[in-house]
Amino acid sequence: MSLPQRWLIATDGSKFATMSVQYAAKLYKHLDPKPQVTIMMVIPDPRKHGGGEAPNDRGKLVLREAMDQFRLEAGDTETVSTYVGIGEPREVIVETVRRGGIDHLIMGGGDYQWRITDLLSGGVTNYILHHLHCVITIIK
Repeated sequence: MSLPQRWLIATDGSKFATMSVQYAAKLYKHLDPKPQVTIMMVIPDPRKHGGGEAPNDRGKLVLREAMDQFRLEAGDTETVSTYVGIGEPREVIVETVRRGGIDHLIMGGGDYQWRITDLLSGGVTNYILHHLHCVITIIK
């Protein structure tokens, strides 16, 4: 079995999500060749949640901080990009993993707080565990 080469780090800026960025960066630092990494933040759809630019600005800020943290831990971000997804976090994460051929999802658990009502017990993490079939690392 080969190591995953297409990673998605899902963050919302919370404590465990930030720890997931740090974990991924430390792992990335020791790998050669470097995997393709996308750090993603999901914001609510402003058309459905009555927002304007503010949610997108928050997403960009969280991603900028995550990229800075990744760079600090890994030493470089040569194969790292960022992405702001729009919609329900659990659905956007699953769709992004499937569409992007992601083979390793890294995310925080426990305080993975999205400001969207979650109807499923276990929240975003539980939904993802039941809907994805790739390597999933949950930091808690």
